[in-house]
Amino acid sequence: MNQNYKKKTLLIGLGSQGKAWAFNLRDSGHSVDVFLRSQSSSHSQAEKLNLKVFNEENIDFKIYDFILILIPDDHHLNFLTEYRKALEGANIVYAHGFSVHYGNIDQKFSELNHILLAPKAIASEVRYNYETSSPLAAVLSYEHICHNQSETIENVKTLAKDLGVTEILERSFKEETEADLFSEQAILCSLIPFGAKIAFEKMLERGISKELAYIECWHEVRLIANAMIEKGPKEFFNLISPNALVGGIQAKDKIFSAKVLELLDSLFDDIQSQKFFHDLQNINFQNERKNVINELESHPLQSVYEEFGRKLK
Repeated sequence: MNQNYKKKTLLIGLGSQGKAWAFNLRDSGHSVDVFLRSQSSSHSQAEKLNLKVFNEENIDFKIYDFILILIPDDHHLNFLTEYRKALEGANIVYAHGFSVHYGNIDQKFSELNHILLAPKAIASEVRYNYETSSPLAAVLSYEHICHNQSETIENVKTLAKDLGVTEILERSFKEETEADLFSEQAILCSLIPFGAKIAFEKMLERGISKELAYIECWHEVRLIANAMIEKGPKEFFNLISPNALVGGIQAKDKIFSAKVLELLDSLFDDIQSQKFFHDLQNINFQNERKNVINELESHPLQSVYEEFGRKLK
């Protein structure tokens, strides 16, 4: 490791990922500080975590090896613009490629090193895998490092290791962004949760009890996902029962019709053409989240989770 690398890191924001990163890096010997706005509601959380907090009045960005931007993507541009002069020459680390790829931040702030370190895990898993020495994959990109390239690459690999990353995929901001968005839209945040909800509703319509429907459509998602990861594609299909195999194949042929495959291509086209990015500018995501949550608050899927599902966690 470069002797000038002091393992001094600054977190911008303290959400779920921020807390996981702070714990992991601190446990790996980093001096971790947090930058929060004076009016931020996260000050009490930082105090509980025993993290030193700086605000817009007393921050010195130049003392840090890396500045980790863990605030929402749509806040990145405003932050960099506001503190541009103070950040000059800094190593800026992103946990997702979205703002750099779609916003051309690397071109607008060419005096900065823009580095992608994107763990492929939710925050709780980032922390759990570190604590249990379990594998953790992450995408790294060095394509927008404009100064001290070899030294910075060496140090960011150490940063990734200290975060708990065991498998590094060296890919571009563009590839990580497109893969992340498409996986969310095609399966992770659409087909799985909404498909489970719809299947649950269909079971209730056909007279299945809500508890059993919950287990079959929601709870067992974890069991199947675990088997897929543990066994791999070939052994997974060798593992499942004949009924599950035949039923799954027949359902696949009916559900994933030519029309559905066209729709998946359309989703990817919208991502690669930046239509999805432009659509986001005109959508109030807080309202979208509120609408979904409002629907679920009185939905039997939520009530059976509260009454029964929590016992199975």
